[in-house]
Amino acid sequence: MKSTWIIVLGIVVGAIVIGGQSFYPLLTSQNILNEPSGEVRLGDVYDEQLTTTVTITDADNKMPILMIMTDTDQITTDVKQKLSQMVKEANETLPAREKMRLETAYFDTNVNIELTTEVAYHSQYQNKMKVTIDDTVLSHPADDQYHFAEATDMINTYAQKMDTLFHQQYSFYP
Repeated sequence: MKSTWIIVLGIVVGAIVIGGQSFYPLLTSQNILNEPSGEVRLGDVYDEQLTTTVTITDADNKMPILMIMTDTDQITTDVKQKLSQMVKEANETLPAREKMRLETAYFDTNVNIELTTEVAYHSQYQNKMKVTIDDTVLSHPADDQYHFAEATDMINTYAQKMDTLFHQQYSFYP
């Protein structure tokens, strides 16, 4: 009788060990995102996209001067292109001696620059989920003569910082 219990116990332990191996991936690959409101289980992550929105507004009348939302690795190029287009359009009405370049053009009004970076996940347990990883507002008074080129450089630095943060804390790809 005692040997029967030992055999049964051996079979049960063996089944647990063998069955536990099949549960191991389930327990270890949950890809859990820590949010202020609690943990979010993503499961297998099929896609993740890092995007940044740059919004430049007139601080006095809250009118948008520029708004661009795109992949974070593309944001600097898109903002620079839009600011260059603004300079080109302004130059069409200026006399030759007053023409501007991106390096010399500046905001002649009080501006707020809002930078928001989000990660969009498509995963096993969260079909479409967006998480804001940064939201920054920078104010620049008109008398600072904040140049377009300075803004572009600042956005480039910001984008690099967000890409690093994303890969260190928010990316679940191997």
